[in-house]
Amino acid sequence: MTCFLLVCILSANAFATTWFPKEFICPIDKEKNTFQVWASYGSYIYSWPSKYQWVFWPATESEAFYLCKKCHLTTYMWDYEKIPADKIPELKKVLADIKVSKEFKDYREVPITERLEIMEKVYAVLGRDDSWWELFYRTEGYHYGKDGQTDKALAARKRSLALVDKLQKDKTAKEPAKLLLYISGAMKHFMNDDDGAIVQFEKALKVKYEEEGVVGDEAKQAEDGLNERIRDYIEKIKSEKEKPRLFDKYDTDESD
Repeated sequence: MTCFLLVCILSANAFATTWFPKEFICPIDKEKNTFQVWASYGSYIYSWPSKYQWVFWPATESEAFYLCKKCHLTTYMWDYEKIPADKIPELKKVLADIKVSKEFKDYREVPITERLEIMEKVYAVLGRDDSWWELFYRTEGYHYGKDGQTDKALAARKRSLALVDKLQKDKTAKEPAKLLLYISGAMKHFMNDDDGAIVQFEKALKVKYEEEGVVGDEAKQAEDGLNERIRDYIEKIKSEKEKPRLFDKYDTDESD
């Protein structure tokens, strides 16, 4: 089931997102690190403003980007213990040149954007497909934007959009065409192309939600849910004060 189906089907029960510390052994240098792992969350996380970039918790949170305090291996939290042994020699070479901006006791002290830049080098070694990289650059754009690094956010979103365009032409791509149009519209909006964004959203409204293995009520829920989000997005783009990109940089914590 895709992230989108989960967004549509999960109920709106509100539980606080909570984390707790856990010790991990770095697969590269066997250093002991204390990282955060999630304990609980509610489906309300899918209504946070990051939905307008189709980026969802926990990828919106600092806790989700693990950084070894010794060798600086950096990955998404769900990949840290899954480093293939045959990739370790090459990763050691890449990480040998990595320096972080500050000494730290808690990995969360290092900016997310800095960790993402290390991750780009790590995952280049690990190897990922176009769909993975599209989401990575979209997530990177989200965090650069949140941090107020406008130029870097724009560059990341351009890379995301280029990969969306590529996936739209790929007949073997697994992403629903309707969802790709939504993401394309979102990236265009955050790149200050509102006319282009609305074109993509209006196309998306006319495209049926189709995904392998999704039929019946599930397909209808996905169709209705995404159409509702698209109409909301168009309305906000046409407003003067509610354009999602106006809140690219904000000071409030979505998890509050």
